[in-house]
Amino acid sequence: MKTALVLSALFVFLFFSSCDDVEDFFTGPVGPLIDAGVLESQDYNLTTPYYGMQVAISGGVGAGTNHVLNLLDNRARQFLNCLFVDGEQLGFEDVPLENGTVVPPLSNLRVYVVPNRFECEAEGRNVCGGVYYGDLDAIAIAEGGFEGCGEFSVWKHELGHRYGMASDHSNQHEFEPCINPQNCNPGDIFD
Repeated sequence: MKTALVLSALFVFLFFSSCDDVEDFFTGPVGPLIDAGVLESQDYNLTTPYYGMQVAISGGVGAGTNHVLNLLDNRARQFLNCLFVDGEQLGFEDVPLENGTVVPPLSNLRVYVVPNRFECEAEGRNVCGGVYYGDLDAIAIAEGGFEGCGEFSVWKHELGHRYGMASDHSNQHEFEPCINPQNCNPGDIFD
């Protein structure tokens, strides 16, 4: 009887909730809004050891500074090695895209690391684990994204946006599997 009541309550909750509310319920706390103004106001006083990406780390991030910096570099290398024939070396160069856009070296990229997913103004979303602002060449990335998916689970996804993935994800198939977290299965969101 108790099981039936719990399942009924869960069904009612899911039925009357938006997808974002359900996702928030299963994945933990959501930080305040991060927009272009917030990204511009950060002091990017850290740099990653390999690519020299400019990094600001918010209070509350659980991983140590060196771990964060190395992880950002290592996953950027994995992403570039997966997506491009010339591999990780492209992180040091201007990369011309098919649409004529030139992506500058990763040393130009600014990365703001926060502890939890955050409110955002992204296309089709109001809560993000990461967001790329092309005009600023800056990424806000959450240490805690989807449960069970590992630290900075959407980092490669946001790099995909920097290297030409459309904001509406219409060409996302061109970036698979290079943008997927290594340890994340769709069912992990509901763990």
